[in-house]
Amino acid sequence: MNPQSDEAAELLSAGERDRTGFRILNRDAEAPDEIVLFHAQQAVEKFIKSALASHGVVYRRTHDLLELSNLATQNRLIVPADPGLLARLGPYAVEFRYLGILAPTVSRAEAEALIETLRGWAKQHIAKSNAKP
Repeated sequence: MNPQSDEAAELLSAGERDRTGFRILNRDAEAPDEIVLFHAQQAVEKFIKSALASHGVVYRRTHDLLELSNLATQNRLIVPADPGLLARLGPYAVEFRYLGILAPTVSRAEAEALIETLRGWAKQHIAKSNAKP
């Protein structure tokens, strides 16, 4: 493996851990939405970053899902996600867990569908990247 493949694999693995956290918490109706959706945001962020890394795209340290999606688009990697949903989910990374502000509405079902879509998308990009000679 090369460093970009290693980074992509590590990010994918980290995204998988957040996906697992989301899935476990999502089963419990008493789990606070901001905590459940924090793990959704983190999984989505890491899946996008893993696809970027698999293609050697340098990104800054950020939780901004729209910024990451736009960077992907600039590098011909079209993120299969509604920008509006990315914008609504993004603030769950930090803002709404600590400030007591009303968060934009993101349903757990929307978040789950997005996680699964981007997980598959990231895996495809990593596989393509690893298949290159």
